[in-house]
Formats: sequence, C-alpha cells, structure tokens
Amino acid sequence: MENNALFKMQQDMCISRYEGEPQANYIGRIIYSALCHWMRYIVMDETTQRYDIKSKAYVLSRMRELLSIMAESFPISKRWLFGNLSNPDDCDELIRTLRDKMLVAGELLEVDETLNIGLPMYTKSLCADGYVRIVGLSEEITRPEHVGVTRVIRSEGNSDNKVLIDKVVIDEYLDWIYAGALWNECHSFEAFEFFDPFNRKPPSQSWTNVIPNRCDKILARVTLYNNIHEYYLIKREHDKYWNAPITTVLSEWKEERRVMLAIRKHVGNRMQATYDKKATVCILNLYCGLPLREQGIIDTYCWPLNSMGDKYNYVVPEFIWEDIKSIIIDNLGIELKERRTNG
Repeated sequence: MENNALFKMQQDMCISRYEGEPQANYIGRIIYSALCHWMRYIVMDETTQRYDIKSKAYVLSRMRELLSIMAESFPISKRWLFGNLSNPDDCDELIRTLRDKMLVAGELLEVDETLNIGLPMYTKSLCADGYVRIVGLSEEITRPEHVGVTRVIRSEGNSDNKVLIDKVVIDEYLDWIYAGALWNECHSFEAFEFFDPFNRKPPSQSWTNVIPNRCDKILARVTLYNNIHEYYLIKREHDKYWNAPITTVLSEWKEERRVMLAIRKHVGNRMQATYDKKATVCILNLYCGLPLREQGIIDTYCWPLNSMGDKYNYVVPEFIWEDIKSIIIDNLGIELKERRTNG
C-alpha cells in the first residue's frame, strides 16, 4: 500500500530521484511538494458559503492533520520532515513556514484585511528556457512537474525576455545605499556592535564590539529585545563618524544581509557557497542567510535538502540552475565553487 501510494504521488507530480539521493530524502521531497498542492485545495474546501477563502488557522489545522498522516504513512521520512524537533507533534512552525513560502511565491494570496488566504487566478508565465510556471488551479488537463512550492510545464517558448528576478550589481548597490542614506554625526559607539567583514565565519558569527578600522564602509547594529536588531550604516569623514539607520522597508526585506555580503566583497573577503552537479539537479550549499527577494526565488523553485526546515542547503532543478547561479554570484556577490565529490 505504501509503495503504491508513493508511486502514484511520484508519477502525478513528476518528481524523480536523483543520483545518490537517500530514499528518506526522496520521499521527503515528494511529501513536501504534495503538502504544497494540498494547501491549494484546502483553500477551496467547501466549508462555508464563501468557500474560496480560508483563515490561516483553518489552513494550519488541516495541514497539521495531513503532515501527521504522511509521517505515519512513510516513517522513513520522519527525520526529513521534522528535523531536530524534540516533539514532532509541535510542527506548527514548519507548516507556517511552508505556508509563508507559498505566499511569498504567489502560490497563495492574502485576500482581505483579516489576512484570509485565497488562490491566485490560473495563469502561466515563462520562467526559464523551455519552461512555463503555473499558479492557481484549473480544469485544463496538464501534467506539470512539481518543483519546490510551484509547478512547471515544458514549453517551446523563447525565454529571452523573461526575468526571474531583477538583477542587482552588488557593488553598485552598496554605493547606492550609502548615497541615499540620511546621515547623523555619531558621538558614541557604546550601544553598537560592528560587522567584521574580514572574518571568514558566516555573517551571523562576525559581530564584534570593536569598530573595523580598515573599512571605509561599516555596518553596525543595536540590539533591542528578543534578538531583534536595528541596523546602521557608518562612515568616517574628516576624523568624524556618521551613522544612518537602514530604513524599515529595507529591514523588512532583510537587506542588511545584502549589505554584509557587499561589504565582504568590497574588502576582498567574499562569502562562499558550494554546489555539486548531478545528472538532473544541482545540490546547493549556502552558509549564510539571504535577503528575502533571493530567498523567495530559491524557495519557489527548489527543495530543502536535509529536512523540511533546512534553510541553507537545496536541491535545485537543472532547468533553473543557471538563473539561481546568476542570482547568487551577481545579486549577492557570493563566490560559488563546485564541490568535487569522489565517484
């Protein structure tokens, strides 16, 4: 029964096991994309007169039930699904994260002031050479490939004009954000921590109480509460220091992460990432958090590698790899190296 159900899900979603993929990971990827698809249909449950929208609480409740059923049906996948959760019954944060990925990707929409969830209209859009992305539901007969939280179909269309995400030249971005900042003279650094761009550790581990003297562009932060921070740009002119807060809008999109990556590149210490090419996918290993724009693209088209909650390692479908690679190198200034594996 288990094998029959797995085969049917794999067949319907066109998800294939890549070379060397552990069985538990493969089943986990299938369940992951299946949960995304079930979420689309949960929004359409006929529970009220207005059955095409649902509250986030309703979606959470139904998804909790489905995740539990999948974990019990495929026990080999439990570790992949729940990761290091001490109590798999407390899986609400995993479901919220998956739901939020669907919202960021445009697979679900917040439709009113109470943040009820609905589906977008059924549309197709060119996303990569020979591939069209589908959002929404339709009675049209198609057999899309499920990738990450979305679905794609093969197409003969030309994608010369498609833009997966606006290109950002990270060196120009750093100049732009400094040029547009509102500067105030800074007389005390007592409350600040400083980002050390010469540190080769991940950015989250590169904060110090000592201002980096060899830098002309500096990022600082002030801790507010519960590990919440305010971020500031700092510059030195004529033996005086000036600071400027990073705007709320930029902070909401985690753009301070782009600033960290830009400053590291600026001082010749680029952040690194690695990848391993397989026959049908690439395995991407990141070692830092990304700005939400780029993170949203990766979450849309890629599966987490080691567990449902993995935020740093991804299975990237081959058709979208060159676009993802360009985003990492150009938009983020990360040095991407191929990891040579034996065999």
